[in-house]
Amino acid sequence: MQIKPSPDGTPIFGVTGHVGAGHVHSHKGFIQDDSGGFAVATSLIKQAYPADTSIRRVTCSRDTVQVETADGGVGKATARRGFTSYEEELLQRSLGLDGVYSQSIACRCFGRIYGQGVMEAPVAFQTALCLAVIDTLQKKYPEAVATCEEGLQSNVGMCMGTVVEINGVHVAVMALINAAEGGIGPVEDLEGNVCLAAKGRLMNKLGMTHVPTLIIEGKAYIPTLSSQLSRNKFWVRYNEEFDNPAVGKALIEALEKCALPYLDSNTAYPRYTGEMKATTIALGRRIGALGKKIETSTSSPDKAQLIAELALLVSQDAGGITYMTNDLHEIVAAGGLVPGMAAVLSMAVSQEYIEAHQIPEISAQDIDSYLKIIVEAVSIMPAYRQEMNRYLERKEKFAAQELEQLVMS
Repeated sequence: MQIKPSPDGTPIFGVTGHVGAGHVHSHKGFIQDDSGGFAVATSLIKQAYPADTSIRRVTCSRDTVQVETADGGVGKATARRGFTSYEEELLQRSLGLDGVYSQSIACRCFGRIYGQGVMEAPVAFQTALCLAVIDTLQKKYPEAVATCEEGLQSNVGMCMGTVVEINGVHVAVMALINAAEGGIGPVEDLEGNVCLAAKGRLMNKLGMTHVPTLIIEGKAYIPTLSSQLSRNKFWVRYNEEFDNPAVGKALIEALEKCALPYLDSNTAYPRYTGEMKATTIALGRRIGALGKKIETSTSSPDKAQLIAELALLVSQDAGGITYMTNDLHEIVAAGGLVPGMAAVLSMAVSQEYIEAHQIPEISAQDIDSYLKIIVEAVSIMPAYRQEMNRYLERKEKFAAQELEQLVMS
């Protein structure tokens, strides 16, 4: 595996991965480690630009947590309801661990993690971890690793990117954290290769806005799919009509060469279905129906049951509507795929795995496998370049100016 610095190189391909702080649960029983893309993209950057992102110190001051890494990176984030002294004590369990594995570390400290304002402390801690990792690389390689804020008014996340050389091919790599202020996320309008706001300007600077791109996602339990799996498998996804099938083909060929188990789908991420709007309306109606029942409830056991049901909806199902703006979802779908530009590589876990772990967790072995696939795919992609470039014309459907006004409002 030859990955070298190439900060002044002109990329012909891109790799991007994000972490949605707090995006663990979603509707229809979906559970994930949504930090996988960030972990893989950051690990790829670290192959060219080594840095020690292990946690050296964690401190709290009422509503703010600060994380410091061994190589001097600092990340801060606030939790809406603050941190107790006991939570500060729990945070010390993270010392010495690699901040790249942000959701895993948050779970190690707090036992589990929910978004949607249910558990702000672990979500804020996850945010601080990722910000510290980004700060580490930017401080150590200020001329090579570029950073910026997300650029959304509601968010406190950051983006970092650089250009590396993989087996002689110049590739732009971006890792980003999508994080809402106060630990109440997920808010992920800038996930995937969505090129809007400050993130979009950094992508343009890196040369990522017009090159075929691998979008790296995390490790997920999908009930309808996972129930059929006897083991965890990588998952290549794209939409034949809207995305870049040639990128998907390169990923599939890379998985074959790496001899790793995989699934693939060319009908994923449908567009213009009104799915996000419909899901939002449906959840609102379910919450409204519960509200009506609570309104007329008189007994303590009944009220407890109803509130517990409401808590499930908010802590789990609501993650399926809070992460993206409805109109943006119509164009880039759940993975944040700008039309014509990309395909997604993720992992699907088995039923046995989720029963043993409850919440998926990206491991060092997973990341090693991701990196092997990416290196192989990048070596294969030049052969598909002409075909890939034909699909890039679909990017014209990305109404960047109108969408930027939407997400910035």
